[in-house]
Order: sequence, then C-alpha cells, then structure tokens
Amino acid sequence: MRLPILGLVTLSLAVRRPADALGQGTDAAPALVAIASSAPRADATRHFSIASKVLGETRRIGIAFPASYTRSAAEHRYPVAIVLDGESLLAPAASVSATLADNGQIPELVVVAIENTNRLRDLTPPGLSVSGSSTREGGDKFLDFIERELLPAVDRQFRTAAPRVLLGHSSGGILATYAAATRRGFRAVVALDTPVDLGDGWLVQRLLARAKSDTAALRYAAIDARFSWPSDSWASLAGAAPRTWALHHEHLANENHTSMPFLGMYLGLRELFADYSVIAAPKAPTTSILPHYTKVAVSLGGPVAPPRTLLTDVIDDLLAEGRGQAARDAYQTLISAYGEPRNAASLKQEIAEAVRRPPPKETVESLLAIPFPTPEAMRAYVGEWVGDTWMNADEPRTGRQRLRIRVVDGRVEGETIHRPTSAAVLVQKWTYLQLTPNGFTYGYVNGMRPRGMLLFEGTIRGDTLSGDMRFAGISARGPDGDAPPPIHFSFRRVATGS
Repeated sequence: MRLPILGLVTLSLAVRRPADALGQGTDAAPALVAIASSAPRADATRHFSIASKVLGETRRIGIAFPASYTRSAAEHRYPVAIVLDGESLLAPAASVSATLADNGQIPELVVVAIENTNRLRDLTPPGLSVSGSSTREGGDKFLDFIERELLPAVDRQFRTAAPRVLLGHSSGGILATYAAATRRGFRAVVALDTPVDLGDGWLVQRLLARAKSDTAALRYAAIDARFSWPSDSWASLAGAAPRTWALHHEHLANENHTSMPFLGMYLGLRELFADYSVIAAPKAPTTSILPHYTKVAVSLGGPVAPPRTLLTDVIDDLLAEGRGQAARDAYQTLISAYGEPRNAASLKQEIAEAVRRPPPKETVESLLAIPFPTPEAMRAYVGEWVGDTWMNADEPRTGRQRLRIRVVDGRVEGETIHRPTSAAVLVQKWTYLQLTPNGFTYGYVNGMRPRGMLLFEGTIRGDTLSGDMRFAGISARGPDGDAPPPIHFSFRRVATGS
C-alpha cells in the first residue's frame, strides 16, 4: 500500500518551477505566504497562510521538509504527503515520515498539513451525515481547494511533484476514503480509524463502485482501532478490486481512537510504499536494483529517488563489479536526491578509475544466465553429499553440511544445507551449476555484500568432491587491498537419487 494523492494531472507540468530553498513564489495566486513568526526551525518545519478563493477564507498550512531538502539538486523534486487535521498531526506525521525514510522504507516526503477552521464542514463529503451534520457539507469543495490551489502553490514554490499521499484520521479518514473512491488524482491514501459503516456503509459502497468500474491505480491502507472495517465489507472490496489496486487493512488491538494515529501513520505509510522499501528491492544482480525503482515510480504516478543507503551500497557494489559508468550514473542519482556524501572526493576518484578500466569479462548477470546441466548430464552426481567447509586447517570437521542434487519437473536443482546446531537448518538454493572435466562447480549469490557469486569449484576423486570457493563477478578485496583467504570444502557422496 502507499499513500495517495493529489495534484491535478495538469499541475505537475504547469507549476514545476524551482524556487529557493524553503522560499515562496511571486507570480501565482493564491500563494503560500510565510507567517512572520514562523522562522525555520531545527526540524525544518514552517507555517504559511494561503488565501483560498475556492473556500472563501485564509487557511494556515504547516510544512515539514526532509533533511536533504537544502542539499539536493535544484531539479530534484519530492513527493508530497497531505495531512488533514494539521494542527495535531503535522508533528507525528513528519516524525514518522522521517524515520521511515531514514530506514529506506519510504521516499523522503514534504509533509503539508492543513489546519482546521470548520472541521465538520470540510471533512464531510456531500451525501453523508457525520455527527448529526447535514448531507450537504463541503468535502468536495475542500478537495477542490487541495487539488486546484494548495498543491499547485506547493509545487510552484517548492521542489515538489507527484507522487502524492493523502492521510486522514477519523473524520479525516472519511474524507480520505471518499477521495480514494471518487477522485483519480488521489492515487494513494491512508485512512486511520475511519467509521466506514456510517450511513449504512455509504463510503464502502462508493469504494466498491469505483472498484467495479475503474482500473486506475489506487493504493489504500485502512488502519483502525475503535472503528473497525466490517470484515464482510473489506472482503467484498478486496474481491472487487482490480489488479491495479493495492489494499491493506490492519486492526490495532492495543490502541484506542486517540492513541492510534502515530502508529497508524507508520504502518499505513510503510504498507503504501511496501514495494519501494529496501526490504523489497532486489538483492542481485546489482544492475537490477535501480530499474526496480523505475517500475515503482510508474505505479506511484511519479518519480521517486531510491533510498540513500541503498544507493550508497549500489555504488560500492558496482565498483566491486568493475562497472564504472553504471557506478557514475548511480552516484549522480545519489547527489541529485541527497547531496554529496562525506567521502565524495575519494568516491569520485574510485569511479573515475573504474570508468577508465575495460569492462569486466565475467559478471554476476552472465553467471546467473548460464543454464544448469540437463538431468542426463548430471545423472552421475544426483543425490546427497555430506561434508564441511573451512578456512583454517585446524577447524573441526563436523559433517553438518549437505549438498543435495535432485531432478524436479525435468530440471536439475541443487542446494546446500547447513546445520550449525542440532536444531537449526539453513538451506541455500543454488543459482549456478556447471559440469567441469573433473567434477562440477556450484554456487549462489553472496548473502551479504558485496553481492558477488560464491562459486565452489570441485574435483571428483572417487566418491568425494573437494576444492576451493572463490568470489566471482566482482573484485573481492579487503580494506588493505588483499584478497580474502580461501575457503576449502570436501563432501562425500552418501546417497543417490533422481
């Protein structure tokens, strides 16, 4: 799941003008006007007013900027999270956003919080009665204000653009859910403790109607504590939703209506950006990682910079693989989104040296692309092998490792089974297997960085396969420039199979 929102489709192009860091525009009406008493704070939060023609009143807006905002490139733009009930939710929303972004789970966001003047009027959709209100309240007009005035002003005066996020709690969750159901511009939504059963399920019916008639992408996370989504209603929505929708529902058993927003925002944002998270990103080959974020951006409706820590690791791994130009491109992405790292001088020198070297002849991709031998070719080695791997000659031989080679659905599969204790079992699937004149070589991508291949090159003598492991597809060197010590292995065949 991810969060939603705004921005007219027209706004992303029409108002995309860089402005001074934390500055304000001069050529558009309405504009965000800095409140005199709101000097920049240590947490990069400021307050503004905007005279809305749509609402016929002036509104107070709080904006929290990511730490990188003043360091990133002038052309870099940030996603926006619109937060309702801004007077109470700006601080927790900014804190949650910063924490998740620091951990590489969501992109850095500019958090824009709208403070209330008439909450019931603005957060109640026309057609629904909340707390005894009429069914002719101003929710649509308030969404028009966000789409037609607030977001264009934010995009014009600051470096922001799609994707957008819409986040609301309680009545704010009602309006956020209504936006998800009726406005395609709100692509990602977090609704917290939303009483969706009001009006005989009025909101549910509108979401269902969209699900059955509209395949435009939507990410919707419903987190609740007191006002739980009815299980049958959620099941109906999940069953009707097109494949372009990502839905998440979670109930917080140990929270109440007033205590749940902080945790709810954390979980909702995390789920909405689940495919962005470093946890979901490919581990190998390295060259598959940044293209993954291109696909994520397409689904979100706007570009997102990959997580900072991940970009740093990608650069290091590309350098280890000898891919100088790819490392240079990743470095440009890093400094554009986050500014220069502390080791910029040495890193640029490493990249320049890698660019000058010829491209590598052996890569992780090329090794992974080699097909496994046929079952017929591997017949003599199918079965189980028992033995050990070791680095030092005096290490004990426990026989707690096994190699298993078998044929499944007409294809050869292999795995290494580690038993570090009598109870623990760790299984490593092989992604490389090749016959050699005197045996076979098997291996897999390193489970830790650098993400090279670990290839175990074995020779058969009788019923024993023995040899050494080497890093492949990368230049594996320690801080002192020396190659890592060799790892030896020996396995004896104990069973045959098919």
